[in-house]
Amino acid sequence: MIFHSSEKKARLMLWTTALIWGGGFVAGKMALTGLSPWGVLFWRFGLAALLFLLPFHKAIMGQGRRVLWFGILSGVLLALSLAVQLLGLSYTTSARQSFLFTTYVAWTPFVSWLVLKKRPGKRAFAAAFLAVMGIGLIAAGGEGDIRLGDGITLASSVLFTLQIVFVGKHMKKEMDIFAFSFIQFAAASLFSLFLLLLMGEPIIPEGRECTEGVLFLGILNTAAAFTLQNEAQKYLPDVTVSLISSMESVFGFLFSCLYYGNPLTLRFLLGGALCFMAIWVKGRGHALRA
Repeated sequence: MIFHSSEKKARLMLWTTALIWGGGFVAGKMALTGLSPWGVLFWRFGLAALLFLLPFHKAIMGQGRRVLWFGILSGVLLALSLAVQLLGLSYTTSARQSFLFTTYVAWTPFVSWLVLKKRPGKRAFAAAFLAVMGIGLIAAGGEGDIRLGDGITLASSVLFTLQIVFVGKHMKKEMDIFAFSFIQFAAASLFSLFLLLLMGEPIIPEGRECTEGVLFLGILNTAAAFTLQNEAQKYLPDVTVSLISSMESVFGFLFSCLYYGNPLTLRFLLGGALCFMAIWVKGRGHALRA
């Protein structure tokens, strides 16, 4: 299997993103100890936007109306999907959610087909099936009946799929990724602030654990990881992006085991192996055709 240099770099970016996002499930649980979901998102995206403002302000000011509206719409969609995810995390464990949320890998071929009119090939469906089987092996084990948080998490994964396909449809190779990311983050933060104030929820993080979680989410999970993902989407199809990104579930479970002491089980190892197999199957060929 031979990849072009830009494609290799894009895949490396996505693997790095998956690793960071894996830690984000634990960080999200920490942040929720002192903030509501909208409060977490306000600080998370606001911090990321500030990190981009000073070094890239000239590029940001030079963007046209098309990039501005694209960034705003994608930012609002991103905030909605992650707010629903955090709401689900309030009712379930980070280990369980890390696998349930990544079922977006199953929805992406279908949503991409519907929106972009690109019919997925057999490999895309086979890879999605393997990934969901792997996710299901771990999500179904050891925690009793399906919880409310599980259903909310699955809903958030569908919303996140729409965000992936939306960015994939409109992202252009010549677009300044840092300017776009700033607009996306700023829009998500302001949208979250509006709803935060509307609901009268607290805006100041309470406690060290909450603050540390917010800092991780803002600097690494958002400023670094989403920028890497947006850049990678210039060179890779949506299905590939969702499949590699879904490995955050494996990393998320590992980090949860380390932080909360959750035991490693045979079910987890088998599920992780199926997820890796899904990446391999998808990488064997180009899964999308017009």
